[in-house]
Amino acid sequence: MRKILFLLFALSQYQFTFSQPGEWTWMHGSSAPGGAGNYGTMGIPAPANEPPAVYEPMEWTDLNGNFWLYGGRSITGDFFNALWKYNPVTNEWVWVNGLNTPNDPGNYGTQGVSSPLNRPPSRGWAAATWTDLNNNLWVFGGEVGSFSGYNDLWKYDINLNEWTWMKGSNTTGGAGVYGTQGVPGILNNPGGRWECAGSWTDNAGDLWLFGGYNGAPWNDLWRFQISTNEWTWMKGSPFSGATSVYGNLGVEDPANTPSSRASYSRWKDLNGNLWLFGGDIYGQKDDMWKYNPLTNNWAWMSGDTLPGAIPNHGTKCVSSPSNTPGDRMENRACWTDQNGNFWFIGGNGSAGLYNDLWKYCTTTYEWTWVSGDTSPNGPGNWGTMGVSSPLNKPDARAGSSAWFDGNGGLYFFGGSAVPYATTSMNDLWKFVIDPSCAFCNSLPSAIFSAPNHICPGTCTDFNNISLNATSFLWTFAGANPSTSTDVSPTNICYNTPGTYTVSLIATNANGSDTLTLNNFITVYPYPAPQGIAQSGDTLFANQGAVSYQWYHNGISIPGATDYFYVATESGDFNVVATDNNNCEVEAAIFDVVAAIEHDAYWDATGNMKFEFYPNPANDHMTISTHQLNVNSISVYNVFGEKVIESILEEDNTHAEIKLDLSSLSSAFYIASITTSSCVYQIRFIKQ
Repeated sequence: MRKILFLLFALSQYQFTFSQPGEWTWMHGSSAPGGAGNYGTMGIPAPANEPPAVYEPMEWTDLNGNFWLYGGRSITGDFFNALWKYNPVTNEWVWVNGLNTPNDPGNYGTQGVSSPLNRPPSRGWAAATWTDLNNNLWVFGGEVGSFSGYNDLWKYDINLNEWTWMKGSNTTGGAGVYGTQGVPGILNNPGGRWECAGSWTDNAGDLWLFGGYNGAPWNDLWRFQISTNEWTWMKGSPFSGATSVYGNLGVEDPANTPSSRASYSRWKDLNGNLWLFGGDIYGQKDDMWKYNPLTNNWAWMSGDTLPGAIPNHGTKCVSSPSNTPGDRMENRACWTDQNGNFWFIGGNGSAGLYNDLWKYCTTTYEWTWVSGDTSPNGPGNWGTMGVSSPLNKPDARAGSSAWFDGNGGLYFFGGSAVPYATTSMNDLWKFVIDPSCAFCNSLPSAIFSAPNHICPGTCTDFNNISLNATSFLWTFAGANPSTSTDVSPTNICYNTPGTYTVSLIATNANGSDTLTLNNFITVYPYPAPQGIAQSGDTLFANQGAVSYQWYHNGISIPGATDYFYVATESGDFNVVATDNNNCEVEAAIFDVVAAIEHDAYWDATGNMKFEFYPNPANDHMTISTHQLNVNSISVYNVFGEKVIESILEEDNTHAEIKLDLSSLSSAFYIASITTSSCVYQIRFIKQ
């Protein structure tokens, strides 16, 4: 008998795992409204466990792929604070925290201090929720039937199984403290609200909140920074009832803003932008908005500017610019799939409740009807639990919770069915995405980054972060190489100071996208010329650099970081000077003999090439050429400016050349001695 039971359980898991694409599967819970649920034993998962039927509970997906559910309102008007976890692999619920009885006043404890005794009060009506980058669960707001919302912020630590009251009031009705727009503040806090499920966790881990309802709808946008425990009022009005500023379709503008609203859908795209759709603003809307956290701007992306839009389903699985879900609210069962497209099911339209499933292609900005009925108040067909079927479908629903399993599975739970707001459900459904239905003609998006402030003669690498592309063509103005078809080109070298444009064309079978960044690469000016002069056993580099490092026979000399260095042993020396752009220039001197008593250059065989004296000099310096025939002598100051130039046209081998220094002020200088085959540089002091 035990073997038979195990086999039946294994078969049910097989059916859950292999639900057919494009079909719904009733996974858990009751097909009738008002299910009482089964808490089981706290902390122990079991096949029979299930939450009670609730309307507008709160939900999360943790970083390990588990689904979480909290609170909600029952068919009798009771509110809960039980916290549940669902494992989509085992299809089991477990009650992990909170009470199994309704209307608990909770226990706030001490703000900022975690405790196993802490728990938020019971609540529902779609509070805001987030999962942070450390796998903690956060919740803000909600309501308990008094039409006065909470403004408390809570954090739940999964590993500790403990709640922490982080911010806000421990009573309902807390007023907002806005502070200065764009400026974080320890006293800032959104006012109490509910129907505010427009919450996002951005790519930096900050928590975002938009609008909601508290006696009237709002359109304020807030950001919470976990590291500082501070709210920032980012956009929107500090007063309820604000109207929309649409601007131009698809164009960001600082003046654009969605109107005050509640009960809407929300998503985050693959580029980190935050989106919302529809909602209630004294009449449902079908407008789609995108917020860019990098620019702090909204853009109106699709939909009507007036409430009351009529649905146009078009043809199932076929996208079209004319398709629209029509006006919706409480369609908060929404998902972002693995390809960055948006989904939602049902919601409350002006004609009634819906059970239609929609997909929004973020590359074409078009809606596609995927499943469900085109008419409102459609009935459900649960079929057999755990078995997918083309005949299965949920009934019309609003205020449900939703999760995405990361692999094409869309889940949703509960909500209110017909008659709206007087029923609540606890059934759990799964829909497997069919890639052939509502295929998005995904156009590529060209995106790249690179270290773009470099020194002359150096190279940089480019990081290609384009989306949906299969091939690439790069153009690098002023660089070597000047083009590339690599995904992420490396060793792109720029030799000449200036600013240079980079262009990337990303292509796939559906088309191409070009990103051109003008003056993207900045190549700093050449560092000031560098040289080494020797006076006795002291080596002098040109002054004026930010830092210096001396080397002896190719090995760094510890502590030798001044513009001069006293040689304690003979050999080859070089110095690397760094300017204020962190660009380096190097000079070398070879065959230095430590502790010499006069200034001279020698070749490798020990023959003196030339000598110069006196050093320091007054108004004249003598250069004894010995084996050299000097073509010219130029003198530079420490800023690299030429202050003397002497052209010598006759053979002057074994001659003494007098250099007039009377026009120079007292300072260090460099004399550049040019022959037909070499340039020698000497450093001297003019007294």
